[in-house]
Formats: sequence, structure tokens, C-alpha cells
Amino acid sequence: MNVDKIVGENIRKYRTAYNMTLKELSLKLHKSISTVSKYEKGDISLDLPTFMELSRIFKVSPSLLLGGEPEFITEEPLYDKAADKLYMYTYDSQNKCIIQSIIEQYPSMSQSNTYRAQMFNDVKDTNNPGDCGSFYVGEYIQEGFIGTYFLHSQTTTEHVLISCIRNLVNSNHQLGLMSGLSNYTMLPITMKVVISNTEITNRDALINQLLFSKDDYKVLKKTNYLTVQNS
Repeated sequence: MNVDKIVGENIRKYRTAYNMTLKELSLKLHKSISTVSKYEKGDISLDLPTFMELSRIFKVSPSLLLGGEPEFITEEPLYDKAADKLYMYTYDSQNKCIIQSIIEQYPSMSQSNTYRAQMFNDVKDTNNPGDCGSFYVGEYIQEGFIGTYFLHSQTTTEHVLISCIRNLVNSNHQLGLMSGLSNYTMLPITMKVVISNTEITNRDALINQLLFSKDDYKVLKKTNYLTVQNS
């Protein structure tokens, strides 16, 4: 694949992650919709001013648009360009469906156990994460078998906190709680999440993990707080 095709795919990935239409991006770039479409298809090359303006609009370093992994514009700390790709799952009881998301996290080059994180929430195709319901960026901090994500939406004012605990038997599997605002009510909510290094295909087992159990409700009634067990 040539450079123009790679750049075009990256432009589309981040445009869709920001829920931005071709028209909206064309207005920001002061270009025609046809021209922006040709950029995404790799039919034409970007000039330097447009290249740098896209970097500013998407809040990522220019290396992303050249095909490298995202390196967010920041003074300190610096982050590795090699990302860990994780699969996150939640359950929507109203629509009776599993929501899958992609998390990409980049290790800090100066602070151990600290990562720059971005989450493509509610993706239909895990190979095309930019086509998502919402897009978040922030930080992930790992302390032993406990990990915490501090993320904020790039399209709304919402902030999300995900606290997870690594499975003692399967270290590639994490169970946790995600707190944020409901897309339906815009009120604070907390739900279970499963985060895995690989895609999970066993739907029934996954739903069983994502639903709050009778034991969860017993603990809630006794302690007045939601928690998950390290199992």
C-alpha cells in the first residue's frame, strides 16, 4: 500500500472516530468535499499546510498521518509508538446486545506502568475502530493486578473512569466497572466491563460475566457499593 492510501485510511479512521462528516472536515480544512474524499481514498497527496492542519484538528502528532502509531501532541511525558490493542465489552440490557470497543494504549517512555490510552467505543467492526459510537482519550495506570483508565470524550464533555482487576488464572482477561454518563438518560451510571487481549467469541459466557449476579446484589445490599470479584 502506498503512502497516500495509508494517510487516507488514517484520516478516515480519525474523522469517523470524532463523528465528523466529510462536509464538516472540508469546512475545517477550507477544502471541497470532493477533495477531502480524494484524500481519504488516497487518490491525491496532501500539501504540507493541510497535513499539519489535520494533525491539529485530530489532536495527534503528524507521524499518525504518515502511517505511524498515534503519538499525541504533548510536551511530557513521551510515549512509545507501539500500542497494545485490547478488546472491551459491556452489555446493553435495554437492547439486549453486547457492545464491543477497542482500547489502544501506548507505554510511557519515562514512567513505568503508565500509558496513553484511547478508546473507540461501540465499534461494529473491530478491524475498523474509527467507525465507532464515541471516541475517548486519556491515561491508563497499572498497579499490580489493578488497572485504572481515566478517559474523556472527544465529542462531548463526558469523562469515563474504568477500574479493572486482572484475572489471577487468566492474566489476559480483566473484569471491572466503568462509570460515566448514560447515552440514554445523560445521568451517571456504572456498568460491568470485560477487557481482553483477544476477541471473545463465546457470547453466552460473556453475557454471564457482564450481568450483575445475585451475589453482586447481596454485596450491594450489605455494603451499599458495587464491586467485582477477582475470579
